[in-house]
Amino acid sequence: MYGFIIKKSFFDDWDNLLTVFVVNLICTMTALGLLFTGTKIFSLYGETAQSNWPLLIIGFTIILTVVVLSIFCLAFGELAAKIANFDGVSLGSFFKAIPSVLKDGVLFGLLISGIGIVSLYCFDFYFLQMQSLIGFAVGMILFWIDVVIVLSLQWYIPIRSLMHNNFKKCLKKCLLIFFDNTGFSILVFIHTIIMIPLSVFLLGFFPGFAGIIVNKANALRLRLYKYDYLEAHPELNNKKDRKNIPWDELIYEDKETFGHRTLKSLFQPWKIDNN
Repeated sequence: MYGFIIKKSFFDDWDNLLTVFVVNLICTMTALGLLFTGTKIFSLYGETAQSNWPLLIIGFTIILTVVVLSIFCLAFGELAAKIANFDGVSLGSFFKAIPSVLKDGVLFGLLISGIGIVSLYCFDFYFLQMQSLIGFAVGMILFWIDVVIVLSLQWYIPIRSLMHNNFKKCLKKCLLIFFDNTGFSILVFIHTIIMIPLSVFLLGFFPGFAGIIVNKANALRLRLYKYDYLEAHPELNNKKDRKNIPWDELIYEDKETFGHRTLKSLFQPWKIDNN
C-alpha cells in the first residue's frame, strides 16, 4: 500500500509542479524573510538591550514564522486534499483558501511553538541542569511524550483538510489516528524525514512543504478506507481481525484511476496507459 502512496504522491507533485513550486517558494522566502528581519532587529537593538529583550526578539520572530507557515501549509492542505482525490487545482485556490484557515493556522502555529518552548525548557532543566538519575528519568518520559505528540500532530493538516473539523476535534482525531495506526504513522514520519534533506538539496522547491503535505494527504485519505471497511463489517471486532485489512481491494479503484505511470511518462505524458 505505501509503495502506491509514494508513487502517487510523486506524480501528484509532478502533475501540479507549478503550484507546488510557487507554494514552496512562498513558504521558503517568507520563512527566510521573517527570520532575517528578526536577526536584523536583534543585531541593531538586541546587543544593547537590557534584561530579556534579545531573547524575546528571537522568540517572537520564531513564533511568528511558525504561525505564518502554519497558515500557508493549511491553505495548501486544502489543495492537497483535492489533489489526493484526483481533482484539479490552481494556484489561485491557494490564496483563496488562506482566509478560511487563518484561525486554525494561528492556533496550530501557537500550539507547535508552545510545545517547542516547553520541550526545550524541560530538556535543558532535566538533562543539563539537574544532572541526576531522577532528572534523566523524567527527561526521558518527556522525550517519549514529545515523540507521541510529533507523530500525532503530523496528521493535523490532512485531517483538517479532508474532514474540516474544528481545531479541538482535529487534535483528538490526530491522537486517535496515531494510536490506531502507530506503525503506519511511524512509516509516514520516516518518509517525511527522508523528504526533508531532499528538499534542502533542491533549495526547498521540491518536494518541500507542498510535497510533504500532498504525501500526508494521500496517506490519510487511503488509510481512512480502513474505517469504511470496518464500519461495513461490524463482525470484525477483535484486534487481530482489525489488522487484516484487504488493502489491495480497497485501493483498487484508486490504482485504476491513477493508471500505469512510469518515470518515462513524466516526459511523455501522452503515453500514459490507464488500462
